[in-house]
Amino acid sequence: MGERMRLKPGTGAVILLLALPVASGSGDAPAPASWPEPQRAFVEDGAGLLLGEEQRAELAALDEAGRGGFIEAFLADPLPDTPQNELVEGIDRRQRLVRSEFLGLLDARARVLFLHGAPAERLEIECGQTFVPLEIWRYGEGGPAPPLVLYKPAPDSPYRLWLPVESKRALYSSEMQYWLEQWEELRGLIRAKRFDLQTCPDTPRVDEATGIDGLRGYRRQRPTNQQLIDVLKPPADLAAWAQRAAATPLPEAPLDLEVADVEVLFPDWQRQRIVTRILVTLPENVALEPAAELEKPELQVGVDGLLENRGREFERFRLRFKLPPDAGGPLALAIERPLRPHERFVARLRLRDEVGGAEAYVNLAFQVPAEPRPVEEPEVPEQVIVALGEELKLKRVAGRDSLLLVPPETDVVVGLWRAEALVTGESIQKVVFLVDDQPQLTRNSPPFSAELRLSNFPVEQLVRVEGYDADGELVAADEIIINQARGALAIRIVEPRRGRGVSGTVEARAEITVPEERRVESVEFVLNEQLVASLSKPPWQARVEVPAGGEIAYLTAVVTLDDGSRAEDVRFLNTPDYFDEVEVNLKELYTTVTDRSGRLVKDLTVEEFEVFEDGRRQNISKFELVRDLPLTIGIAIDTSGSMVSSLPEAQQAAVDFLRSIMKQSDRAFVLGFSDQPYLLMPPTDDVSALEGSLSGLRSLGYTTLHDAIVTALYYFRGVRGQRALILLSDGDDTASGVPFRDAMEYARRSGVAVYSVGLDVDRLEVGIRRKLTQLAEESGGRAFFISRAEELAGVYSEVEEELRSQYLLAYTSDRPDSDGAFRQVEVKVRGGKLKARTTRGYYP
Repeated sequence: MGERMRLKPGTGAVILLLALPVASGSGDAPAPASWPEPQRAFVEDGAGLLLGEEQRAELAALDEAGRGGFIEAFLADPLPDTPQNELVEGIDRRQRLVRSEFLGLLDARARVLFLHGAPAERLEIECGQTFVPLEIWRYGEGGPAPPLVLYKPAPDSPYRLWLPVESKRALYSSEMQYWLEQWEELRGLIRAKRFDLQTCPDTPRVDEATGIDGLRGYRRQRPTNQQLIDVLKPPADLAAWAQRAAATPLPEAPLDLEVADVEVLFPDWQRQRIVTRILVTLPENVALEPAAELEKPELQVGVDGLLENRGREFERFRLRFKLPPDAGGPLALAIERPLRPHERFVARLRLRDEVGGAEAYVNLAFQVPAEPRPVEEPEVPEQVIVALGEELKLKRVAGRDSLLLVPPETDVVVGLWRAEALVTGESIQKVVFLVDDQPQLTRNSPPFSAELRLSNFPVEQLVRVEGYDADGELVAADEIIINQARGALAIRIVEPRRGRGVSGTVEARAEITVPEERRVESVEFVLNEQLVASLSKPPWQARVEVPAGGEIAYLTAVVTLDDGSRAEDVRFLNTPDYFDEVEVNLKELYTTVTDRSGRLVKDLTVEEFEVFEDGRRQNISKFELVRDLPLTIGIAIDTSGSMVSSLPEAQQAAVDFLRSIMKQSDRAFVLGFSDQPYLLMPPTDDVSALEGSLSGLRSLGYTTLHDAIVTALYYFRGVRGQRALILLSDGDDTASGVPFRDAMEYARRSGVAVYSVGLDVDRLEVGIRRKLTQLAEESGGRAFFISRAEELAGVYSEVEEELRSQYLLAYTSDRPDSDGAFRQVEVKVRGGKLKARTTRGYYP
């Protein structure tokens, strides 16, 4: 790799900037990622699947020269009496077969294709309300004997090969798992057809392939774990495999798209990450075809990309670049990504001329250095176009008119927000600012900025700017969605609620979690396989006509992102009478019990607890002492100017706390706040990344305590289970846009336990003491007041012990959820000598 790529002045180069979301990695990558590219490719791009465990261990122990000799010997012709080397030819043909559909081999379908070729039958099960995405593959003579069930366990994970040891539950949607459990329990009392047979016509094929009817109807003839494990093992007879693979039929290959150069640069820091820039240069005379069918013909270059880290899928993306047909010169596609130092990655890219059909593939491994390696920016002409993803963002284009709405600096924006529009060209004379399609302000001259009134709670809102010329004609527009929940792709139907009795016109509403830098392409509501509504912007809600009576109705919500990834949720409506008493949506109460001395009590039984909702006693249906359940923790640290002497000790105490409390299944995030809240590390299970985010904090500015409460709780959105926010501040709010009453209301709605810590807060400062105490008591947490930062270690130790010693009490309310009013909750321990502390209520 060269030190940098230079573009000569006057070449008319077009630079495409592709900004990918931030994510973290940890630990050392597998050794092959650091080997020379041909040796890495041998192990990780296909041929490595032909090696047994002993061979892989032998190869890993060799030096570079030894590995070269090993690979040369392994690839020797296994059938010397034939004119060609069937092994080399077979590997090449199977790699091309895989490449026709997959970028890498992390997907189990790709590994099966490489080892066994294309199946004789491939059935895709498209029943999102019943099953997770899955496929059934069948082979004829010479292939695997049992049918193969390959499924996608989560929206952001690759397909894996199903094994009986995982149970058939892994193949069903979470909602269908629940309904089948109820059907199994009542099967002797009812005559209803099994629910998965009602909702998916391909269910019998899944039953047959797994050898299991429903959840537990085991057939005599069914595949064994060992049979399926053997499917992904190296071939026992390499020569026979080579002979079959060399005869693999291939789909028609696309034209080749020439790549002139590939470089990886590390020019700068971005907080604790290093900006990693992959430059893929297409030559000046590259044959790209303009899309003539468009009103304004343009070039279209598509990029499919995959980043692998530590043998796992790290990030997947799909983008399309639209360029004017007269761009000329070489095209330099720049993929920028902030990555952690020392980490090793493998990048896999497919470039495609979406009009002409030519394709190019780029695979390369690289290690992010410990420090940036600054390079000068390339000299480019005035006509350079900078594109970000599918939206054309014109930074500097002579003679063109454009409008760009500058995104907010933070993930959470509430109250008043100053929006700024960047305008280029001469035509735009007026800019209109809209929120949720309602105009709020118009600017008739620069600067084109406006202070917009948003919700006091972090809800999804659409902010749009429109630029008009002197005649009132729309010239350009841009829009962004603010307060969009970030994380693993997910969608959840929140209205209508579960259960029976829903008919006529109802409002369907969904909440969505979107990965960083991805955007929602569409949200569809489907009732009983009939499309009801297709939406492209929030709010994600639609009117649905639900028929009364009859069999179970089911509403499906499907979200599709700009990279093609999808997620679904399903809600069953009009359930039968015999399910009247069943409610899947249990109310969970994480409860701390102490004696009169404040000591934790950990040896109680369910019979000793009573739960009341609005004064009405409830039946406890689930009970356990929390020890190792997954925990999500947020840490919000005041970094205002008054923290200057305490901040170093506060940072170290937080680091020690995370090291101590975090287990493999836990996640945490870190937030700082001064003049405004700012995310230091998004939710992750990477303890070292969390530690790094806490280093180098500076004490400066005012205190936005109320804004920090709302912002921190926002990052728990969509997270279930045990959750806790630890909030540290040394003074009252001085600069928030959100009043405390709204922050308190948002805390009630979040259901997150808040452990508030007041540092060196004088007893006479009753305002901040009251706020921190009320916040903790209402949410089921606890308030601490200490005089020195050195005492934080003890506070964190108490919080850790409490979080690992709570009781989980769950019940189904005896009141319908339809009213939406706040429900007061109280937990009591019989006898009156012990104190139970939990949230004081919830919103259904």
